[in-house]
Amino acid sequence: MSELKSSPLQAWICAECGYIYDPAEGDLGTDIRPGVPFERLPDEWCCPVCNRGKEHFHPFDSQL
Repeated sequence: MSELKSSPLQAWICAECGYIYDPAEGDLGTDIRPGVPFERLPDEWCCPVCNRGKEHFHPFDSQL
């Protein structure tokens, strides 16, 4: 996983499938409540779409 500093509400994108982990939404499918920053996700957490580990995620900056 990248050691980049990010804000607590920084979204992260899976480089494999494009899934975006948004801390404002959490990941209710794995009981991650809204407000949990990416850095505080359990080490065993995986992408809910392609099952890749956290090391495959990068900070996501929306251009919207």
